[in-house]
Amino acid sequence: MMRLLRFLLPLGVIGLLAGCCANNVCDCQDERADAFYFKFVKVADNSANGFNEKTELDTVQFRRYALPLDAKGQPLSAPKATSHYTNFRDYADSIDVANGYDLVTFIRSPATRTNAVQTDSLLLNNNLPFTQQGSRKLNTYLYRIEVRRGPGQLLRNDPRRYELTTIRLVGEFDGTGCCTCYRNTSKTAVLTQLLPMPVPGTPSAAGVATTITATEPAPNSPVYQSITK
Repeated sequence: MMRLLRFLLPLGVIGLLAGCCANNVCDCQDERADAFYFKFVKVADNSANGFNEKTELDTVQFRRYALPLDAKGQPLSAPKATSHYTNFRDYADSIDVANGYDLVTFIRSPATRTNAVQTDSLLLNNNLPFTQQGSRKLNTYLYRIEVRRGPGQLLRNDPRRYELTTIRLVGEFDGTGCCTCYRNTSKTAVLTQLLPMPVPGTPSAAGVATTITATEPAPNSPVYQSITK
């Protein structure tokens, strides 16, 4: 009899835990825990370096460049292990020439103004606006943002360009036996405004580089990074 009780007791505990977990719905809301948010500063914001909403935010291109990884799946400190380039900016330029990057284009319609650019902000996440490739996360890529005007206007062939590099993500899993959620504890990167290209196809030169911190003070409390002209 005692042997039977010893056998039934663990089963009863497991049954109680299973019932508890079945009745609790995990609502982690951690899908955007690693996300970066960018906001275009406008002239209407009384900024001397703001964009004219009607004439300078017509088309925005988001480009993604896959970085070479080490055996542990982490970005190499320099691309020279897989190419003759000594820095990732030249490496990305070479991918530009070969059209080997991933591209998402936002075009704002003056009539409807319904897409992402109308909100004057951009979201960059592990799976947005680009499809996630395997287990690769944001920190395994270099990104460029190009702000262009419509066809035939000046910014089309010489866009304002920004580069996002050195992305660092730190996170942890936290929770109970029934529900475990991911929490980002730190996310930083370097945002650089690239100088205009004197001749299309020439190497990109860096302008102002700013280390940005996007760590959220609380879950679902985005920290927006400003993009100026």
